[in-house]
Amino acid sequence: MIGVLGGTGVTGSQVVAAMKARGADFTCIVRDPEAGKAKLGDVNVVRGDLSDPDSLDRAMVGIDTLYLLCGHSPLLQEMEMNGLAAAKRAGVSYIVKSSGSEKGIRSDSPSDMMKMHHAVENAVRDSGIKWAISRPNFFTSNLMAMAEPVAKMGKLITTLAPETIISMIHPADIGECVTELLTNKERAGQEYFLAGPSVTMADVASTISDVTGKDVEYVQVSPDTARSAMEEKGMPEWLIKHMAAMMGFAARNEMGHESEWVQTLTGHAPRTLRDWVTGAKEAFIG
Repeated sequence: MIGVLGGTGVTGSQVVAAMKARGADFTCIVRDPEAGKAKLGDVNVVRGDLSDPDSLDRAMVGIDTLYLLCGHSPLLQEMEMNGLAAAKRAGVSYIVKSSGSEKGIRSDSPSDMMKMHHAVENAVRDSGIKWAISRPNFFTSNLMAMAEPVAKMGKLITTLAPETIISMIHPADIGECVTELLTNKERAGQEYFLAGPSVTMADVASTISDVTGKDVEYVQVSPDTARSAMEEKGMPEWLIKHMAAMMGFAARNEMGHESEWVQTLTGHAPRTLRDWVTGAKEAFIG
């Protein structure tokens, strides 16, 4: 049996969809089973909370393979370590860990989130359990944060220069890749950098314009202006710092390299920026 943590989030829900499409035998481990069923539909769910080790012990009975995923949190390292410890106690034989963008995963990363992923990756490798690590690059769905100004003012507002290159990955591709990793233990022992086609931020603006039929003005703002906007929205300091660090990676074109892993793992080319914008266009139209 495969256990899926984080199945109600952006990435996890795509894993669930891909697992269902493949007909895999899996259970979603969620904090709130009722809410999980309401969101995920006809799937098996069991209560398990990464901040509650006892609940994880109960949830992992009969689990052989685990998808280890915790959403963004200042406690990510602690909670994923709880998940890893519970997996050891349950006799799990294979773990697929969801991590972060490849260039950011290091002990001296400017992002605390990436430092925590680095620590958990090392713990998973040293656990004695078979492992694989998914390292998705910038999600196309992250562009949803830019949708409101486009819808209301026709402006794409970002700290990034128009020529900034990012190889954005569609969450559905992440779901399919992770499903292949979870259902094929021959994929163990490898880090998988998942990325889509490289595009510039100017391409983002023009694609949104083409798909929606709206005139989209590209507006580059300073990091200080972006920080002030995030503070006004009430974002916590840890998340603001993480966002600033990730934009720093992108500004240095450290998120622009492509990968063949989507093709290798799924058998098809990565979905494109246009594919994602087409599916999300109503958010940009308003």
